[in-house]
Amino acid sequence: MKNHSLYVKFNVLIVGTIFICGILIASLLLYTTSTEMEHGLDKSGAEIAESISAIISNYILVDNRFAITEQLMHTQSSNQQIRYIIVSHPNGQILASTFTNGIPDGLPVTRMPQAGIPIDTMTFDSNEGYIREVLCPIEDGLVGYFRIGLREKPMMQLMRRRFMEMIMFISLICILASWLATRYARNFLKPIQNISIAVRQLGHGNYHVRVPVETTDDVGRLAQAFNRMTDRLYAKDRENFRLVAALKEKEKMRMWLINQLFSAREDERRRISRELHDETSQSMVSMLAYLRLISDRSTDDESKELVHGVQNLTRETLEGLRHLAVTLHPPLLDDLGLIVAIEKYLDTYRCTQPHIHTSFTAQGDFSQVTHPISLLCYRMLQESLTNIVRHSRADTVSISVTVTDTKLTMFIEDNGIGFSEDTMEKARLDNHLGIVSMRERTSLLNGTFHIHSISDVGTRITIILPVAVKGEEGGLADGETN
Repeated sequence: MKNHSLYVKFNVLIVGTIFICGILIASLLLYTTSTEMEHGLDKSGAEIAESISAIISNYILVDNRFAITEQLMHTQSSNQQIRYIIVSHPNGQILASTFTNGIPDGLPVTRMPQAGIPIDTMTFDSNEGYIREVLCPIEDGLVGYFRIGLREKPMMQLMRRRFMEMIMFISLICILASWLATRYARNFLKPIQNISIAVRQLGHGNYHVRVPVETTDDVGRLAQAFNRMTDRLYAKDRENFRLVAALKEKEKMRMWLINQLFSAREDERRRISRELHDETSQSMVSMLAYLRLISDRSTDDESKELVHGVQNLTRETLEGLRHLAVTLHPPLLDDLGLIVAIEKYLDTYRCTQPHIHTSFTAQGDFSQVTHPISLLCYRMLQESLTNIVRHSRADTVSISVTVTDTKLTMFIEDNGIGFSEDTMEKARLDNHLGIVSMRERTSLLNGTFHIHSISDVGTRITIILPVAVKGEEGGLADGETN
């Protein structure tokens, strides 16, 4: 019934209730009628026994069995309900009866009354059907007893006919009730069906749907409430649409500002790296040349020793400046690509951090990787290795970069002490923006950034970037390829 319509449920409820009530009433009437008919048969049997008792008693006393039988046959022929009449002695022995072919199967040969019951009645299932037998005493049982068998078959046929008539009458009432219920349900359930259809349309986002209000009862008030609700939902939907549009615009502006910030930082790094390499480093080389001239022209050993010290200090400073220039913006990344730049950076990293074993693997065709993606991967590697040195206490780091036709995947994994989610959230609240910056830079190129860390086990950073960068002609790509 769960999947049937309201019409069917309403009809089943009305018709089913009427049918069940009709069956119960018919059964009650059948039971009452049956009881009344049994009482009528018992009363009829007692009256028959009383009417022939005075005549039969005299014949019994003189043992005139012929007269007894003749009287019994006459009484039976005058009443169609009587199947048989038996006259028995006080000891139960049959004195006379209307049977000509013997007692039918199912009837007792002898029967004695129950103590304290003046008229004893019983129903027997014989080979001729049910027979209601009334046992009446003759002269209080001193002379004998009448056993009068009354047919129940006519009574049962009548009751069965009445019952079938009642069932037909109930069926007609159910058909009429179904017709009336359908007509009433069509008018009663139509507003509810309209509301149901409107709710489904509302679920699909149609906030313009309305339910016609045709009555002022509870269903009409429900329809009015539904219409008011849809009006408010439509207003809320428009407001949400406006807020979402404003939020998207703000998010677009935020991403643009972040993009400009990263672009400006990369431009500044490139400029400083170029100045360090082209101007400051050249000046330091010139200083070394002048110091060599001074050393060659100096005759004093103490002066030469001082000049050699200044030369060594200048060389160390020059190496530091070159390392700083490469760190700020690696020229190999622009000239030879991502893999060479990473390998060169790892060589330097291994020299400065000899206690950390570093492994690197690369797979795929990196010729299709654009400069913005290469620069982002390089910066991610720099930031990750710096964090490993500062916080992880790791002695093993593995880096892998894989390129397919659609995406670039980078894994950076260490065996350090790791950290919990609470630690990362606290770092974010304390304005430690390393991971936040990595995540933002990845999102600018429509990539995904995931960090998984287990305390005392290690940390794994996963970066996935689409190879075909969306908006590559503008945004971060513009700022970083100048």
